[in-house]
Amino acid sequence: MQMNQKSRLGLAAAIVAVMVLLVAVFGHRERPGTVAGVASPWLPQLQPQLGELRRLRLQSSAETVTLARGEAGWVVEERAAYPADFRQLETLLEALASARLVERKTARPEYFDRLGLVDIEQPASEAVQLEIWSAGEQPVVRVLLGRAAEGRNGRYVRAVSEQQTWLIDTSPEPMTNPADWLERTLLDIDFSRVASVSRALGATPEFSATRTVAGDAPLALAALPAGKVPRYQGVFDAAARAILTAEPEDVRKAAELDFAGAAETVIGSFDGLKLTVRAIKAKDGNWVALGAAAGTPVPRADAPASELASDEELTPETAGTDAIPGEAAAQAERLNRRLDGWAFKVSDYVYGELVKGLADYLQDEQPPAVAPGTPAQPPAAGQAGESRDE
Repeated sequence: MQMNQKSRLGLAAAIVAVMVLLVAVFGHRERPGTVAGVASPWLPQLQPQLGELRRLRLQSSAETVTLARGEAGWVVEERAAYPADFRQLETLLEALASARLVERKTARPEYFDRLGLVDIEQPASEAVQLEIWSAGEQPVVRVLLGRAAEGRNGRYVRAVSEQQTWLIDTSPEPMTNPADWLERTLLDIDFSRVASVSRALGATPEFSATRTVAGDAPLALAALPAGKVPRYQGVFDAAARAILTAEPEDVRKAAELDFAGAAETVIGSFDGLKLTVRAIKAKDGNWVALGAAAGTPVPRADAPASELASDEELTPETAGTDAIPGEAAAQAERLNRRLDGWAFKVSDYVYGELVKGLADYLQDEQPPAVAPGTPAQPPAAGQAGESRDE
């Protein structure tokens, strides 16, 4: 059946309408102001001021995070000025400063939603508004970050004060949850330094596991309860490893929580550092508070003579150890400057390892297995069957 002229004209009109819509939304592949084929920088004002930046805000229709530069570095304002992850900030700024305009897109607001560039004041907006301040009161950057481009590297963007949208050749990650910007390093203590770990649940002491050899040698109890054995070799190691490798999921002021009756774990190092960890479960998750102090160094059975304290360094506490006098106290002071007054949200795994009692680490001792073919043992004297005379 042949298509009549009216039908052909209708089809052609429909095709033209679709093409007009595509051009309106995604624009044509015009490459803006190029020099020798290289696209123009998106934010040329940013690169010269990177060293002078003072504040950065990422805001969506639902969340806001503000990073500010303080005397000791960048902090997250929405988390009571807790240190920010500078490496993550550096990655974002590098992606912004190096971004180049690749393609001009739509300038019609009715199509902004298709690029994720509707103003954040609109409830359905997917955009993230980025503002960056240098020395002045007015931001040097005020733009919207939209959807990432499909099938290629890049992201749709536009200036807040402009209608024209663009595709840039980098894809800066616009995270607006303050917790995502926190410094993730909680403790910088390797398990090889651990000499002991003890646990108390409330006022009840549970166990104390120790070792005299550093490295990966397992922690163990000095004596096991009758009829009990560890569930596996090194089972007590997790009581220390869990918190030493933990990354906080969020932070808050410790005074906002009640740590009375918390499970308490004390980790001691060979060089005399003592770390105390208190763990509780609250309505909004698992939280720990930490503190450090200088304790007594522990002699290592495997310490080479070359690592022992020299005659000039010997004190009653460091004799026979590899501890440097005053180093544990100095490290405790550095840790407390960062940890004191804070509570850290941790995963269910970390919390679970910090609240286990002794029974959770032990199991019943199994009787020795009897080899196949081993003859049965005869009954002991006086335990034979009943006398036939009865």
